[in-house]
Amino acid sequence: MAERLKGQHHFTGVTADVRTNVDFWCRVMGLRFVKNTLNYETTFRYHTYFGDEEGHPGSVVTFLEFREAPPGVPGKGDIHRLVLRVGSYDTLEFWMDRLIANETFSEMLRLDPTQPDSLVFHDPEGHEVELMVVESPNAPLVAEADDIPAEHRILGIEGVRSYATLEETLPFAEHIGFKRDGDHLTLEGTAGESRWYFSPPPERESGDMHVGVWHHIAYGAGSQEELQAFRDYANTGPAPYTRVFDHYFFDSCYAMSPGGRVEICTSGPGFQLDEALEDLGDHLCLSKRIEPLRAKLERELTPIVNPRPRAKGNGAALRRPRARRAAVADGAAAR
Repeated sequence: MAERLKGQHHFTGVTADVRTNVDFWCRVMGLRFVKNTLNYETTFRYHTYFGDEEGHPGSVVTFLEFREAPPGVPGKGDIHRLVLRVGSYDTLEFWMDRLIANETFSEMLRLDPTQPDSLVFHDPEGHEVELMVVESPNAPLVAEADDIPAEHRILGIEGVRSYATLEETLPFAEHIGFKRDGDHLTLEGTAGESRWYFSPPPERESGDMHVGVWHHIAYGAGSQEELQAFRDYANTGPAPYTRVFDHYFFDSCYAMSPGGRVEICTSGPGFQLDEALEDLGDHLCLSKRIEPLRAKLERELTPIVNPRPRAKGNGAALRRPRARRAAVADGAAAR
């Protein structure tokens, strides 16, 4: 078998309202807006990224902009919930109050002693989210947020919950390194654990590519060479994988599992490829291929302002970023 996966990299949904998306995931949830860029498959749609203070793999939640996409709900075979780690039951109480203050409904799950305590809610566009109290061996991946006490901040991605059965997903998941762990699956990656949970599938069909339905979960494979080797190995399993695509900040390939779309990607170069750490999220960052469209994009895209800029005076989203670092430009390609 090829080298095992490193662990979770990012989690992606679909937004039709990018301003609301940035406000909720950065201002309300307290994640850092780590990259303001475009969906690499298009030349006119935003792709927003949120994560810990440096955008480390395992912390990042992203959204693809499709303004014409209809709202929907997940169905059979879809990823229906993003699971984020928090540290205590008191943190769930904090988040229930914070969500109330931001006019967001939530529900506490705390009466089953065999399951972790959780708080479940939907973001403004219908994506289901679960905050789960977990004693994790993973290092905490935390973003600074002055209005959220340090002990109550999000600690990183715990895993995925799918409308599928463990049994039907097991062959696909085992092939890429997951192991059965009671009623869920666990991936013991070189950078930490990832978990895959399951809910009884509903009768309705898949809502893939609808706003409110999670698009994919991504796992890191390391370098370009490691990704290609793992992709070639994974492609011999129960589901076919796409070729590897250059996505500027990281490279990726994809497969459809019984429990939703899965991406495997490189671990870098990462979000500091074309911005300094203190500037992440403050500017519209474009690949060299799309840079000639900057003036048109700045006229026509919906303006985004970073709710939590780190560098003072850098709140304007469409400022021109500094030139791509030569050392990185000569290295590995990325998304």
